[in-house]
This record gives sequence, structure tokens and C-alpha cells, in this order.
Amino acid sequence: MALPQAASINAALTARSELLSEAAAVRIARDYYGISAEAHRLSGEKDSNFRVETPAGEEYLLKVVNPGEAPIVTNLHTLALMHVADRDPGMPIQRVLKTLDGLPEFQMAVAEDDVRTVRLVTFSKGLLQRKSKQTPTQRGNIGAMLARLQIALQDFTHPAEDHFSTWDLKNVLSLTAMVDDLPASDGREELYAWLARYESDIQPHVASLRAQLAHNDLNSDNIIVDPHDTDRVTGIIDFGDMVKTPVLFDVAVAAAYQLTEAHDPLQAAIEFLQGFDAVRLLRADEIDLLFRSIVVRMAMRIIITEWRAVRFPENRQYILRNTPQAWRQFHRLADIANEQATSAIAAALNR
Repeated sequence: MALPQAASINAALTARSELLSEAAAVRIARDYYGISAEAHRLSGEKDSNFRVETPAGEEYLLKVVNPGEAPIVTNLHTLALMHVADRDPGMPIQRVLKTLDGLPEFQMAVAEDDVRTVRLVTFSKGLLQRKSKQTPTQRGNIGAMLARLQIALQDFTHPAEDHFSTWDLKNVLSLTAMVDDLPASDGREELYAWLARYESDIQPHVASLRAQLAHNDLNSDNIIVDPHDTDRVTGIIDFGDMVKTPVLFDVAVAAAYQLTEAHDPLQAAIEFLQGFDAVRLLRADEIDLLFRSIVVRMAMRIIITEWRAVRFPENRQYILRNTPQAWRQFHRLADIANEQATSAIAAALNR
């Protein structure tokens, strides 16, 4: 029986599409970019992603975007990469390569009623942060890098900047229908409770928070570190969840993902926040809402991944690969009183 679709969900989260073959990726690289290379499929939830390698050892990332994503939203991601490269040339992000016709991206008909956007960028070499030893210094450096990225993006605008994103924390109440679709369990009631907490404690302040286009998904799979010096950040990848949202929420997203391997999750968040704050000061209203926003983001992550695993059982193992850890850290953070956590954060930031 078909599962009901929750209201206000991005099409890219629900669309089913056939992944392209490695042979197709080779043809795209040759015909549109003039690059003769081998292609190796990379894992992903929605898009067809390939590492493209030339005989000379040059490497690129070829992305063929899921047809559920609107082309104007994909264009937002492409132009954001180009904007950051212009504003902060030393920022370790992927660089966009143009086609033989000088285009930073193009649309390709895969089948009838199946048109997808294609983009080629440089390949970020190194080690995923998730696979590295996580240290206070590393977390601080990641916080500083996010602040630097936000500064590079603060004057970037785009017609799609206000598009609806399921992963945007300000839209978390739209996930209520997703929780309704999950199997009944004790955990489901906890998720409902944190949605209610957002509605009462955070939502009334959203309109007054400073906002801008932001990465919105700085997780440990989107951070590349130097394998020989894992405290050093050498890459930030995957701008696919970009949206205009409160600065606070972009910070909360990244902080939530720094908790996974930490023995003391609150201290891990503080180390990340200290790095951010050293480059871009957090405001008093942001600090006041920060801890609750981090916990809400963790609840979001659990809701969306659990829901997608039900809808896409064939990809369940990949979708849920980090969810057990997310549940553990969610419970540990949720047990901390907000006043205690907020006071500790403020003290660590010398407020």
C-alpha cells in the first residue's frame, strides 16, 4: 500500500528516479566538458554523483541532480559556489567548471518528462571528518570555517533564496505529518514534544532574527579534513540544502552534527561555538535560543531520516546509517535543562 505523503515536503525527498550509469557519466564528461575520463559512482540519497578521473590523475565531481529538484534551486547552489569563490578565493570549496559552451550548469533530457540539471566541480580530496579523530581544536576550526563561509555569503541573493526546504529549521512544524506516518513508539511522542517546544519557545522570535543564505547542512560528511593533520579543514562540500534562514539555525545545524562522537555533547557544541564566535560574534538573542535550536535540529534529523527510510526501504541502510547515534545524543541533550545549557554556552563565549 502506498504511504501517504506528508504535507509541505520537498519533491526531491519523495521523487523516485533512476540513477545514471557510470557509462552515461563518461559520455557527459566527454561530450559536454571535453574530458576523457573514467567515472566511479559515489553514494547519495537522491542525485547521481560520480568521481570523474582523467588518465593524468585529475579528479572532478559530476552531479546529475534528481528531477524532483527545481532547476532554479539547483542554480542557486551553482551560483553560490561561484559567489563564495569570488568573495573568499581561499575558501576550500569546490570550484565550478564550465561546459564547452561556457555554461556553469545545463539541463539534460534523460527520458520523456525527465529533465535533470548537470554540474561539474573540482573534487575535494582528503578525509571525511566523520572518519577522523574528532578533537576540540578540530571542532573550533570547523566553527571558524562556517563563520567565514557565512561572511562570504552574506551579500549573496538569488530568486530562489526563499524556496521551501524541508531541511530548513524554520519549517520544522511541517514535519508533524511525517511523525504521524512513523510507526507508533515511545520515541514518536518525544519528537512531537520537541515540535511543540519549537512552536512555543522559538517560532515567535524567528522574524526578528538576522537571516541570510546559508549552507544549512554542515555535517561531518560535508567537511573534508587533511588526513595528515585532521584538525585542519580542507574542504566544505554539498551546498544542496542552501536556503535563506536565520544565522542561528545554520549554526545550530552544524553544532548538532559535531555532537555525534563526543563524550560530553554540550562541551563539544561549546568548542564548535567558540570557534564560530571568534570569527563572527553571535548575538544575545541567538545565544538565548541556541541550545533549544540544536536539540530541535537533532529531532528534525531523526524525523526526516526515519520517514524517508519507511518510504524508500531499498535505501534504508544508507539513509539510517547515522540515526542510532543521533537518537543517543538527542536523548543526552534533551535531558539537560535549557537554563543550564544556555548559561554554560554564554559563559564559554564570555557573555
